Amino acid sequence: MNKILARLLMAAFCSAALPGAHAAGIEEIRFATEAGYPPFEYLSPSGELQGFDIDIGNEICKRLQAKCVWIDTSFDSLIPGLQARKFDLANSTMTATAARAKVIDFSEPMYIVPVRLAARKGSGLEPTAESLKGKRVGVQQGTTMETYARQYWAPNGVTVVAYPSYTDAFNDLAGGRVDATFQEAQNAVEGFLTKPAGADFELTGAVITDSPILNEPIAMGMRKGNKKLKTAIDQTLREMKSDGTMQTFADKYFQKENIRIAP
Repeated sequence: MNKILARLLMAAFCSAALPGAHAAGIEEIRFATEAGYPPFEYLSPSGELQGFDIDIGNEICKRLQAKCVWIDTSFDSLIPGLQARKFDLANSTMTATAARAKVIDFSEPMYIVPVRLAARKGSGLEPTAESLKGKRVGVQQGTTMETYARQYWAPNGVTVVAYPSYTDAFNDLAGGRVDATFQEAQNAVEGFLTKPAGADFELTGAVITDSPILNEPIAMGMRKGNKKLKTAIDQTLREMKSDGTMQTFADKYFQKENIRIAP
C-alpha cells in the first residue's frame, strides 16, 4: 500500500511540476501564418517554414508541451479563418489595432517594428502625401500600411496598389510598375534590398512615429473568448520576454534599429 501511495504521490508531483498546455488541457496549437514575409515568416529553399514569428511559435509549443501545427495562408484570410475555427492563432506580424480588436482577441504584445518606404536609390521620397503625390506605392492587402496609405495618401493624389504579398510588390518595384513600397523596414531588407533585383533600391525617408496606426505592437490574434488559450499564451510570452528568449530570437534576424521587444 505504501509503495502504491508513494507512486501516486510521485506521479502527482511530476504532473504539477510540468508547466504547460497538457496541464491546461491544450495538447495542440494550430498556428496560421503567411509565409512570404521574411524575416518574420518565410519558406526556406527546402520548403521549411522559418522566421522570427515561427521561432516564437515553436518555442511556445515547446514550453507548453503542445504539438505545433503550422498553416500557410494569405494575410487577409487570417481573421476570417480564426472566426471560422480553421486555426487557433494568427501568428503573422499582425498589428494589434483597435479595429481588429473588435472582432478578435490579441495576445500579450510581442514587439514593435518601424515602417519605411523602399524606393530607387536617390529618389529622396518621404512617407508624406506631398512627396508621394503622383506616385504609385505598393502595400500588402489587409495590413496597417495599406490602412495608413489609403487614409492619408490616397485622397491626396497618391495611387495605392495593394498586393496579396510583398513579393509581388517588390517585383513591381523592380520592374518600375510602382515607385515605392511601404512595409516594415526589415522585411524590405530581407525580402528585396539584399537580393540582386534590389541592388538599385534602398530604404528612404523618415520613420513615421506620430501615427497610432503604425506604432501599435505586433501580437498574436485569436478567437474572442478563448480564455484558456489566451492565459497560456500570455503567460508564456511574458516569460519569454523576461528571460531574454524573445530578444535572442530578435538578434538572430534583425538589425537592432529595426525591432523593439514590447514591454
